[in-house]
Amino acid sequence: MKKKPKQYAIEYAGFWVRLGAALIDISILIAGLYILYCTISQSFFWIFPDSHKFAMSLVDIIHGGSVSGGTVWLIALILLVFLIGSTIYTTVPWAATGQTVGKIALGIKIIRTDSSALDLRFAFIRFLGCLLSVASLGIGFIILAFDSHKQSLHDKIADTYVVKLPVKQVILDKSLASGGVG
Repeated sequence: MKKKPKQYAIEYAGFWVRLGAALIDISILIAGLYILYCTISQSFFWIFPDSHKFAMSLVDIIHGGSVSGGTVWLIALILLVFLIGSTIYTTVPWAATGQTVGKIALGIKIIRTDSSALDLRFAFIRFLGCLLSVASLGIGFIILAFDSHKQSLHDKIADTYVVKLPVKQVILDKSLASGGVG
């Protein structure tokens, strides 16, 4: 006799709770990047400008002013480190537990739609889908507000759901299945 897989009642995590988790994760990443920048700039002060000068050069860029080639390379390096750091920060915990710190804090978790484990490959595919959602000016994230399973673009690409915890097991009683009261 073939054993049936367990059935689970899931509640999909909506736009606002997922945005909250993302903001927590982004705050952690930016804080880590800032600590790394401060450590490197103190160790190699002759290469890196202090944070105030660096911030002012970013303001100059925004206002169309000229900026030195060294600052451009520094910005490129910071963006590269941020990309690598965010890739590791998200994909490894997603593959291990389905959660980042932000998701743990708000009680949500990533699961595969077919109930298989979220491995490193699908976690990385999901991360690339996040980058695509950012590149689409956020449209990839906004579609989850209108999706019946609350899937954003990167969820659809990686075939995942984000659900609220705890995921409750549904116990089917034969008397309920036949229309009885239980």
